[in-house]
Amino acid sequence: MFSEKELNLEEHELREQIRSLSDHQRQYYLQLESGGLKSPDRYLLLNRLFPLGLHHFYLGRWGRGIINSGLTLGGLMLLLGTGHVVYGLMLLVAMVFIEIPQLLNARHLVHSRNNQCMAKCLARAQTFQTSKDGR
Repeated sequence: MFSEKELNLEEHELREQIRSLSDHQRQYYLQLESGGLKSPDRYLLLNRLFPLGLHHFYLGRWGRGIINSGLTLGGLMLLLGTGHVVYGLMLLVAMVFIEIPQLLNARHLVHSRNNQCMAKCLARAQTFQTSKDGR
């Protein structure tokens, strides 16, 4: 996990590189980036309102989302559908403790993911001009 200072520095360096792109490359970069960046506020909202792991799906972390959803649903089934109330409660409490760091580090997680997305889009945009020059 990166600190906020490191994430901001990385973002600043990426933005400097984006500014150095040609107009065509910058347009292409903006097209790529437009759907890729995620909102920290939406991630927090999904994390708080829906304990089923939807916040993981929002960031494209499918494995974590499926595990989180499965464990939460399993805990609810044990709690409500069977006589194993204690096991259901233990599973749900464990899920809460697992998700607390996700909630506390939400802004960092989204910022880090957005920086990764920006870096991928930048790399593709930098090769965009090269492929056009080759024609």
